[in-house]
Amino acid sequence: MRTLSYFSLLIILLCGVGCTGENPSNQKGEEKARLTVIDPQHFHAALVQKHIHPGIDSVVHLFADSSATAEGYKQLITQYNTRESEPTQWKIVDYFGADFLEKAFDPTAGNVVVLAGDNQRKIDYIQKFVQRERDVFADKPLVIDAAGYRKLESLMEGSGEKEQVLVYDMMTERYDVKNQIVKSLLNNQDLSGGLVNAKDGEPAILFQSVHYFIKDVSGKPLLRPAFFFDTEKQGEGLVDVTTHYIDLVQWMLSSETVIDVDQDVKLIGSQRWKTSLSNEQFQRATGLPGFPSVLQKHVVGNGHVDVFCNGKMDYTFKGIPVSIDVRWHAESLDGRGDQFYARFLSNNFTVEIKPDENGKAAVFITPNDDAGNFASQLGNVLRAMDGLSGVTAEKLSDAYKIIIPENLYLSHEDHFAKVLDGFLQYRKDGVLPAWEKSFILAKYYLTTKALEEAKTIAHDDI
Repeated sequence: MRTLSYFSLLIILLCGVGCTGENPSNQKGEEKARLTVIDPQHFHAALVQKHIHPGIDSVVHLFADSSATAEGYKQLITQYNTRESEPTQWKIVDYFGADFLEKAFDPTAGNVVVLAGDNQRKIDYIQKFVQRERDVFADKPLVIDAAGYRKLESLMEGSGEKEQVLVYDMMTERYDVKNQIVKSLLNNQDLSGGLVNAKDGEPAILFQSVHYFIKDVSGKPLLRPAFFFDTEKQGEGLVDVTTHYIDLVQWMLSSETVIDVDQDVKLIGSQRWKTSLSNEQFQRATGLPGFPSVLQKHVVGNGHVDVFCNGKMDYTFKGIPVSIDVRWHAESLDGRGDQFYARFLSNNFTVEIKPDENGKAAVFITPNDDAGNFASQLGNVLRAMDGLSGVTAEKLSDAYKIIIPENLYLSHEDHFAKVLDGFLQYRKDGVLPAWEKSFILAKYYLTTKALEEAKTIAHDDI
């Protein structure tokens, strides 16, 4: 009897030790995300809050050095709160001052940090908040140079004591229906025959994009902050927009499979070159009266500012040759605006994403041999795609245009909502999947290595 009593008491004590302590994973899954927004100089910080989310508390803490740097963010939040259709109910608790970062460390401020702004300082912010066991949801790029990558690598491949802390970047392009269709087509081995390893020296996967500093959005001039032209803060072309395309390559070819950076990613070569903007062009792009002091290091005389925003990299991913080319010009002289082109070479067909006859980006597939039952097989594959009902193909002279129902298209803002859903689910699970972690490391290893080894060329050498 006495032995039994001692045994019962021991069980009770052990349960008291093990059962009353909080499990970080379970606790995180049960509590709402409370947002802490840090120095939101890019409008992507506000897009996280465009819609009410049941998993996010309505009180949001904002920290910045001055109200001026957060003005754009607060304007968008006010717009979301006051719109007629489905208004949000965000309550912003703000703090402005030189010590804003220290103030943000207060544990009552929030448990999820949102970063979209100074890309050079971003990795230092991430380190500091991870040390304080805050999850981080950040706009790309997380890092813009090799030193930043080493910090990220150490952070994500650490000893494991911070395993329950998530660091995640906003990779929105996975939710573009065109990219989802291309992924399905390429991964259907019976239809595609797999990607080619090489074809007449051309890459099997090619991404090309052209962007403009001066442009209108929704009928109004888009005014960019001065730091956007400082590549030491914003990042060069090789480490910024390229992150989306590298992520698409990994997602299309290695979805939910861990990447071995040392074995799977091989840089072949990279180039960088500048775009020059006159004082007048800079004023139109920013609304500022001239070049501010923070950009004087990049100003040539009083005439123009040089921005190394262009980059090209060639590499292989699991043996598949890939080429990515990103270019920025001052303004679109032909009125077409930003342009995007992608091409994928499989053993049985070529897939392209390019403007259609109306100038809208569309998916085209050109078979190597259209004599057999390719049309029928393509139709079967399209009908079988999960979550993409209603997609069909229209025969053109030598290709098929993929017809996508309008309801499958999501806006840029809706892409952010999808990424946010994924982040919150990972947070609920209490862990970032190993494959997602490897995607992040492989991506930034490649961008920063490409920049470190890039050959500087003149525009005439392109």
